[in-house]
Amino acid sequence: MNNMNEQSEWLLQQIDQLKDSQPEYEKRAFLTALKKVVIEQTTRTDQIQHELDGRLWNHDKW
Repeated sequence: MNNMNEQSEWLLQQIDQLKDSQPEYEKRAFLTALKKVVIEQTTRTDQIQHELDGRLWNHDKW
């Protein structure tokens, strides 16, 4: 989670707030899973961006 952007950080905070206010286990479990998905999506987006940057700067492939 080192490279979280502001939107992802905000979304994770919102999920945590919702989870803390939920009395039902099922809803808390759903929100926990949702948080994991957001973290994974952010990680993959960051990886794809770095790969794209690397490919664009590879002058051998121009």
